[in-house]
Amino acid sequence: MSLLSAIQSLPQWFALSLVVVAFVSLTVAGFLVVHRFIPVKVRQIHNDIAGFVFATLGVTYGVLLGFVVFVVWGQYDEAKTNMENESSFMLVLHKNIKVYPDKQASEEMMQGLITFIHQAIEERSAIFSAESPRRTSQTMDQLLALIDNLVPNSGHEQILYFQILEHVNHVIKLRSLRLNALREDSPSIVWVGVLFGAFITIVFTFLFGTENVWAHIVIMSLLATLIAVVIYVVIELDDLSAGSVSIGIPYGYTRVLEHSLTQKSPTIGIGDPTGLQNDNEGADAPASLPK
Repeated sequence: MSLLSAIQSLPQWFALSLVVVAFVSLTVAGFLVVHRFIPVKVRQIHNDIAGFVFATLGVTYGVLLGFVVFVVWGQYDEAKTNMENESSFMLVLHKNIKVYPDKQASEEMMQGLITFIHQAIEERSAIFSAESPRRTSQTMDQLLALIDNLVPNSGHEQILYFQILEHVNHVIKLRSLRLNALREDSPSIVWVGVLFGAFITIVFTFLFGTENVWAHIVIMSLLATLIAVVIYVVIELDDLSAGSVSIGIPYGYTRVLEHSLTQKSPTIGIGDPTGLQNDNEGADAPASLPK
């Protein structure tokens, strides 16, 4: 497990606190070393020039950090939008298959769809395994083959047929985009720029000379805290397969499974041990379903 993955596996408040404490501790320790070997009087002589250079350095690093946050946030927002669209297409696909006039074809398509959803949920828990996505893709190919072999017998069936085929293709496309988003991470060169820039920016503050050492330590600690918080935001948004902002299973998948179970057990109610309710459009997603 990499360091970033280990941080994401921790509770959010604890991980953020850990990152902030690490940055502040290293900052204070580094300053005390510099303060011990370079007297304040020597550092004060260069305050004017150091201040001008630090202003340029701060703006440069601020632009870099802001750009990285903008990019990872855009990737997260796009992945979330794709997941919501995938969920919507899955719900409409399920309803179109359910009302398809040819009941035998409807049942066969529904069985293939439920199998696909079960495998899609399993592949989310093994996202970096090559076998699970391949098996899910094969199931979807079988469903597509079944749909291709259908021969609509009426105008109504033909309309539903084209809608089902269109929505299946949308689900396949959006699922592929979701899986790609879960596997993608920022290039290592980006982290080199972010971490090296943080190091240079913080270390540069050691070169200023102030008579009040404690005031200097507080100022540097606040700067280190700000940088640590922004870097933690980048860590959370960079890997969408884990952490508090991870992209989970689309809600439409779990709704279809819930509906299929309630159809098999129409008497299920509040007291049922499965905790599933009848199909209501406004119902909230069950908290126990996997992400």
